[in-house]
Amino acid sequence: MTREEVIKEYREREILVAARKVLGHYGIQATTIDRVAEEAKVAKGTIYLYFNSKDDLVHAAVIEGIRALQAETARADDPTLPPLQRLRRLIHTSYRLQSSNQDFLKTFIVGNSLDLVLDSPRGREFMAIYRETLDLIAAIFRDAIDQGAIRPIDPQFAAFMLTEMITGSLRRRVLGLASTPPEADADAVIELFLKGVQAERCG
Repeated sequence: MTREEVIKEYREREILVAARKVLGHYGIQATTIDRVAEEAKVAKGTIYLYFNSKDDLVHAAVIEGIRALQAETARADDPTLPPLQRLRRLIHTSYRLQSSNQDFLKTFIVGNSLDLVLDSPRGREFMAIYRETLDLIAAIFRDAIDQGAIRPIDPQFAAFMLTEMITGSLRRRVLGLASTPPEADADAVIELFLKGVQAERCG
């Protein structure tokens, strides 16, 4: 990689980091090229050297942000652990990352939408990333089923429902409906997902 290419990559990454900060503070609709340029401490014209429009910039910032969170989640996984322990670890990691990236995540979880057309290049890119996350979780469920730790279920369905439960818990938090620590929410989701809500009956 040439020096110019390194500088270009570094500058593009700086712009995307700035864009995520602006998205977290203002939301998608109020994010502007001017605000991103100010946050990145570059001229407005510099942004257009890397991105053709605000929509391109927002999409790239969101995709990179999700990929970064996904990569950190995958790094926290330890396939040598028993599957239920892996699952607990993954859930706790998800809550830790959500807590430290709450402003960025809430821009498209509460009140805003990426407004993606699924049958489009952007929609397909987003869904490919989402499926990677589901595949990781489904693989853990599959191991748990194979080892008799949980009853036979559709691993992909279980993975989808678990991710939606975690996302719903974050939505509850950013709406101000919860004040408990993220770790407590993680434990509650683990308990609810693995044991359900039905009371155990004696006798």
